[in-house]
Amino acid sequence: MSIFNGQIMGKKIAEILTLSLFIYSAVSAGTITEAETGSIKLSDSNLMAIEDAIKTTLIQNPDIGIAREGVKIAEEALKQTDAFFRPRVTLFSEVSTGDAPSAYLFKTIDQRTLPPNTNFNDPGTFTNLETGVNVNFNVYKGGIDSLNTRVAQSDVREKRSITYQTENIIISSVIKLFFSVLKAQEYVEIARQSVETIQEQLRIMNVRFQGGGVLKSDILSLEVRLADAKKDLVQSQNLYTTTITAFNTLLGNRPEDEIELARNCECPVTFPDTYKEAVVIAMEKRPEIVQSKEMIQKARLALKKADAGYLPSVDLNGRWYIGSDALKVNGGSDNYTAALTMNWDIYTGNSTRSDVVMAKHGLALALKNFEKTELMIHQDVRQAYLNHDDALQRLDVAGKSVDMADESLMLVKQRYEGGSDGITRYLETELARNRAMINKAAAFYDEKIALSDIAKSMGILSTIWKDK
Repeated sequence: MSIFNGQIMGKKIAEILTLSLFIYSAVSAGTITEAETGSIKLSDSNLMAIEDAIKTTLIQNPDIGIAREGVKIAEEALKQTDAFFRPRVTLFSEVSTGDAPSAYLFKTIDQRTLPPNTNFNDPGTFTNLETGVNVNFNVYKGGIDSLNTRVAQSDVREKRSITYQTENIIISSVIKLFFSVLKAQEYVEIARQSVETIQEQLRIMNVRFQGGGVLKSDILSLEVRLADAKKDLVQSQNLYTTTITAFNTLLGNRPEDEIELARNCECPVTFPDTYKEAVVIAMEKRPEIVQSKEMIQKARLALKKADAGYLPSVDLNGRWYIGSDALKVNGGSDNYTAALTMNWDIYTGNSTRSDVVMAKHGLALALKNFEKTELMIHQDVRQAYLNHDDALQRLDVAGKSVDMADESLMLVKQRYEGGSDGITRYLETELARNRAMINKAAAFYDEKIALSDIAKSMGILSTIWKDK
């Protein structure tokens, strides 16, 4: 059993996110001095602050980049819908030859070169070069083109909300991993200091053993503790490497990049006094609610498109072309045609009716999904507020526990130095005091994380840093 015991290490990142925040809080509040923090140094301009990490992530994170590219694709798709309301113009050319009587007749007439007294049963062969322009324009299609444009607009809004959602989630992860790295650094130092302390105590005990002042069992006990402490040091170093690798990956850096993090940071998170007020904001800002609304909008548009299947389609078609023989253009050989056509599907095997029924079910599904999203958001915001209240209460209790542990350690230390208590009792008391400090740091960290989780539950975490 050592100061850095297996149970604490087993909790890994959850407990690694604690002590550095406690120390920084204490330094900021003036309850401990910088000298008492040992190796801890306040940040300077060369260190990465939490806001720098978040801004770097917003620029470099691949998942955020993928979401933003999706928005750009949707925006281009929206621009393409403008083509629905414009004519399509096609330039064409054709070279043909043959002796088919019908083709001979039409081609030579279009060339204005039909010979008099032509034998239509055996007119001979013809050669024709035809070039011209086709123009097609849809005049009416049941409003489907307008509906497609509105669907594309909804897609853009949905893709943007997905981007905000991705940013919201990833920034929350950055905040947690930022303090995970700091915590891993502190545990490395705690484990190293534990090794040094036990080594010094072992040296002193060996001297006393040579003088017959202690038992061999005390020496063996310290050697076991030293082995455990060295093991904890290796584990903490490995944990730091794993955590910094995950943090670099989240930032969009290479996993092996070396960075140093600042310990003093300012998290500009504010929120309403009651969760009901926060829910009002969440129902406006949460990306999930935006996506649910867009789902309803597109379902309604899909129903209108299905109903448009019962309506006719009207198209305007124009064609202008020149026909020539032997690649020679004859005067007056240009031609044009224009037609306004209507197509109306009277019977489609009930496929249109099925489209309408499916669209109605799609709308019902979208409405149910919106109800589910509302309940989820209410639960998320409520739970975030409860977690914050719980963290505040645990922080108060943990602070009192640290005070008691400090007092107990001071008394045991005095008795140990006076010879009335053994080394085992002293180390056990020191371990209990360290556990109390870790509990307080955990509560402090939980309060900060709960604060950011409130902003996340309201859907405003990413906008805080963008605005800043």
